[in-house]
Amino acid sequence: MQRTLLPLALLAASLAPIVALAQPWPSRPVKVIVPYPPGGNTDIIARAYTQPLAERLGRPVIVENRGGAAGMLGMGIAAKSPNDGYTIAIGDLGSMVIATFVNPALPYAPQKDFAPVSLLATVSVVVTVVPASPLGSIGDLLASARANPGKLTYGTAGIGTINHLAFEQLRRMTGVDMLHVPFKGGAQALTALLGGEIDVLVDGTAFAQVRNGRLKAIAVTGPRAAALPDVPSIGETVPGFASTNWWGFVAPAGSPAAAIDRLNEELRQIAAQPELRERLTGLGINPHASSPREFAELVRTETEKVGQIVREAGIKFE
Repeated sequence: MQRTLLPLALLAASLAPIVALAQPWPSRPVKVIVPYPPGGNTDIIARAYTQPLAERLGRPVIVENRGGAAGMLGMGIAAKSPNDGYTIAIGDLGSMVIATFVNPALPYAPQKDFAPVSLLATVSVVVTVVPASPLGSIGDLLASARANPGKLTYGTAGIGTINHLAFEQLRRMTGVDMLHVPFKGGAQALTALLGGEIDVLVDGTAFAQVRNGRLKAIAVTGPRAAALPDVPSIGETVPGFASTNWWGFVAPAGSPAAAIDRLNEELRQIAAQPELRERLTGLGINPHASSPREFAELVRTETEKVGQIVREAGIKFE
């Protein structure tokens, strides 16, 4: 009897992977790696999509925050995860593009180690001043910078952030000379603006401060935001200027096409839901959906754009 059971057990073990592959996706919970701590925009966007995604898939979708190294730690973990369709991650401009210039020893190659699933959202960076500031528009800011070269100061959450790169792009396109004052985070930059240490704050999380009257918005870096419909884009004054942050789901390279296609279709449906749109637009975030090919093209073109800004501006990362 034992001689009969052993071959049967070996046969069952050898067939297990085949049976698993034959099961329709998903047959178990899906994990979403968020490479930043809870509470920030990346976490908010991920959870806004994963809650309805779990309902549509009929399986739990588990969010795992793996913050550290400006998103590079979590994305590195995601890149090395099994490519079976049960692990995805939310990448953004910082972790998918800027990181390649910040860290020469980046533990993943965004365009090689990930399969794009879909773009999820974009957000314009808001340019703000204190309510008493004489600067009322981006035109005023540029005029002041031209009249006082190197004296107008703008603060950001740090060197190489989307906020910093946006104003380096503006400086390059207009030829104005402004002084960048980097801080260790958006909260410190906000405190500096309110305390009169800097003239202008460039930060993607300042929408709430504008809406409660603590700050005055003079422009946004991308298209006009639904949360601040009366605030013009910089592109309306400087033709051709555009700068936005974005987020999208990616899977480890080689993940099953069936899983990516199913995820993409569900995410498209979710992005169109009024509840999700209301939740995110109230924060100044614009929901989006795209094909995997469109998302891959966005990552490619944004990498070229950021690389050009970094080279021409001579940005040195600390």
